[in-house]
Amino acid sequence: MRRAVRLLDVLDDLKVALIDGTLRPDQIRALSLAIAEQRATTDEPALEAVLDEIETRAAVELAKLEVLGLRS
Repeated sequence: MRRAVRLLDVLDDLKVALIDGTLRPDQIRALSLAIAEQRATTDEPALEAVLDEIETRAAVELAKLEVLGLRS
């Protein structure tokens, strides 16, 4: 339960950063870490599929930021 709440908190922080235009690479990395923690505790195929999609999108967004030179 704690990991799920952490994942939701990270997603909420990302939502606010996207709205504010202040998204940082470390926020996306925090999402990837939270997904890895959540993945370690699940064996539900449907949840795994959602985590896969979020993880893929996070990797794409991180790559975009790095191409734009916003590494940190």
